[in-house]
Amino acid sequence: MANGDKTTLSGRELIQLVIFTPVVFVWLFLAARIVWSASSNPETLANIEGLLTALAVLTIPVSAGLGKIFEGGDKNNGGGDKDEKDKVSN
Repeated sequence: MANGDKTTLSGRELIQLVIFTPVVFVWLFLAARIVWSASSNPETLANIEGLLTALAVLTIPVSAGLGKIFEGGDKNNGGGDKDEKDKVSN
């Protein structure tokens, strides 16, 4: 493996992953719980509002966190907005 092929994480990225990972796991568990409960017991559908509300509330930080993680990956890999590159070079 060449020196340029190594991937590094900054402290900020590591902290984001440490804080963000449990939120994603809770979100996935809650979604699986909704599907499992609804498929195994039809009476669950009558009282599912609480679970759906919790899933909707958790969707906001999950989508924002995924956006931040993938945004950081684009900057490190030379991606990003081409207009910003043009502004810098002009």
